[in-house]
Amino acid sequence: MKNKKPDNGPNLLEKHLRDLLKNPPHLLRNFHSEDVLTFLQLGKQERFIAGDTIINDDEIVNSAYLVAEGKVSVWKDNIELATLDKGNFLGETFLFSKNTRMARVVSETDSVLLKYERQDVLNFFRGRPEKLFNIFTKNIIEIQQKKISNMNIKLLNLKKRILDR
Repeated sequence: MKNKKPDNGPNLLEKHLRDLLKNPPHLLRNFHSEDVLTFLQLGKQERFIAGDTIINDDEIVNSAYLVAEGKVSVWKDNIELATLDKGNFLGETFLFSKNTRMARVVSETDSVLLKYERQDVLNFFRGRPEKLFNIFTKNIIEIQQKKISNMNIKLLNLKKRILDR
């Protein structure tokens, strides 16, 4: 159950934005610093306490989250698939998918996430050169490739453990 606490306190939000500007998330790699800042400012800050469900696997995809502080875990069928921390996006394919979420996401620690709505992000890109959207799309592909590679490694290790029994 979501126990999110909207928190748009300017000092805390500004701190997270400054931190994220110093080391922009992969999704915003190769953006000009002004575009990174403008994109980050689109996010609505939400606070979660340890144990809160952030995303349910039956929700329709219409937003993405950026972990600004804390740690979250991704679960499917009571199996932990990944743990993500500051600078990681959840649901980065939200611009291209209108399906339901693939997994449940839980806050492992007290966490602050920035929530990005599909329409706000589309409007952001409509006002900028097409090249920026192409960079964004390339970054999504790179992130997805990395996730697939990590899953392949986990699958290989699991198969090795099964065969070694």
